[in-house]
Amino acid sequence: MKDNPNKIWVVASPKRARNPEYSQYNSVGEALSDFDDWTLDTGSIASCEVLYRGITLMHSAKGKVSGAACEKYNKDCNVRSKLPNSSEILNCEECVKKMIENYVL
Repeated sequence: MKDNPNKIWVVASPKRARNPEYSQYNSVGEALSDFDDWTLDTGSIASCEVLYRGITLMHSAKGKVSGAACEKYNKDCNVRSKLPNSSEILNCEECVKKMIENYVL
């Protein structure tokens, strides 16, 4: 992550492996899509995070999205409780972009 601080990262922690899988993205939409997919994969993924410049923007564990900057930034979000959901995650893109601009930068 130090090599590409301006990339959006999705970190998936597998249940049976010690090393998490790091993926970098140029697009918030692509990152959120993979985050949603890995959040749905409760059989092999223990937790997943969306990171930007070392700040956890979204976090999921056991198939539920909670905590992280997302919950602090938008406490009254009605989308978060519906996740993971491939159609609902699209509503998070604008909010994540605002978090990057306001919360991280």
